[in-house]
Amino acid sequence: MIPVGPEGVEYRGSGDEQEITGPSLLAIDPENAIHIFDPVGNRILSFRHGSEAAQIDLAALDILSVTAMAANADHLVLVEIFFRPERNRVHRVRYDGTLIQTIELPPGLRLEDGLSGVRAGPQEDIILEFAGGAFFAVWDPDSRMFADAPAIVGGTSLIVPFPPDLEIGGRLITADLTNSLGGLRYLGAAADGNHLVVREDVLTLDPAVLVVTTIEWYSEDGAFVGSARIPSLQDHYISTPPATAMFLDGRAVALMALQDEVRVIVLQRQADRILQPG
Repeated sequence: MIPVGPEGVEYRGSGDEQEITGPSLLAIDPENAIHIFDPVGNRILSFRHGSEAAQIDLAALDILSVTAMAANADHLVLVEIFFRPERNRVHRVRYDGTLIQTIELPPGLRLEDGLSGVRAGPQEDIILEFAGGAFFAVWDPDSRMFADAPAIVGGTSLIVPFPPDLEIGGRLITADLTNSLGGLRYLGAAADGNHLVVREDVLTLDPAVLVVTTIEWYSEDGAFVGSARIPSLQDHYISTPPATAMFLDGRAVALMALQDEVRVIVLQRQADRILQPG
């Protein structure tokens, strides 16, 4: 559990006027350290087993906001979008808070173009995700440019988006949406060869709208393995879509932002496919 306040995640206001915006981004590095973006405090909170929580002050690095985040072995990859042309950037930041590199995002690769996420490869690889995984752009350190990529490699399988569906290892995984809203988003490949996929289904429950988020596991050839739903509680103030990530061993993780604490929950996989409510 992570406290709310200066030593943890910060919220705006207090008491009845507290705005529970919650942490918006989550990433896990190859050493299983958990990294959370605290948007109100404009900082990265890092939690390593057996160590005290560490903080990276992003304002000190002239980073005003983070739209997407990924974790590598020795650094974070942060996408900064701040509604000004000079603030469309990707940064590499070491875990000690040292800024390694800043890359300007050219027109065509920005938030208004559907930029929705980022992935960090084993070395200098940066993969930008657009429209929730509808297509990708890969950073080439030699040409110092991003190149379009119709698919990415996850483990030993080719991941090809067909929005709102997804193809894994040559097998099409269908979204089967209730109201044609939502879709599938590729989360990553685990060490055991399984692939994790985020399924988001938007349900219209008049007068409210409910986003049901499920994590699904698939084998290297796209066969269904299991699933787990991110819990939805009455006092659960989590961002939409929820902040999700995965450990290398294939365990899926999500954040639950409550009024007085933030919980990092590990989802329990079950063998059956979870049916959507309603």
